[in-house]
Amino acid sequence: MLTIDGFKQALRHTQTEIESQKDTLTDLDRAIGDGDHGINMSRGFEAVLSILDEDYDSLGALSKKVGMTLMSKVGGAAGPLYGSAFVKIAAAFGDAKEADFALVKEALLEGTNSIKARGKSEAGQKTMVDVWEPFALNVDEGDNYDSQLNELVQKTEDMIATKGRASYFGENSRGTIDPGALSSSILLSALMKEVG
Repeated sequence: MLTIDGFKQALRHTQTEIESQKDTLTDLDRAIGDGDHGINMSRGFEAVLSILDEDYDSLGALSKKVGMTLMSKVGGAAGPLYGSAFVKIAAAFGDAKEADFALVKEALLEGTNSIKARGKSEAGQKTMVDVWEPFALNVDEGDNYDSQLNELVQKTEDMIATKGRASYFGENSRGTIDPGALSSSILLSALMKEVG
């Protein structure tokens, strides 16, 4: 069961992991993008940390505040994508103070749809959608979440990017993991640890 405190804990854990993998995210983005994903995500989740000491009366209220914070603090394409995902997740959670596995899965699907709509992207284009969509669609309670997420991230290595900045690299984008896929797996892993 995901509680408000658990959600906060997941976000704190995400920030710690983003920070520890900031250079990796930046290096991946330098290979097939503009090299700012690690820095942008670090800045965004640093800002998220600063709102977690406030009181929230629902999962939806917390998720919406996270979304608005990421939209205003994360540069590049990631800000609007992550921000809009959290805003849609907030709508799915609504006034609930805790969420069971089914509601979390529903919320992740809403977040996925928002990312796809905002980025005009589909699975298979070597973007964060390649982690969000298959995970949200196929995850079952009690699965080995980290193993699933890691597998989805690794699959992006063999893809050719056809969307976003990486698409300019064409065939040369093959052989590099998508940085948005990796940052997505960090977030989703931290969240699922709290869902149980």
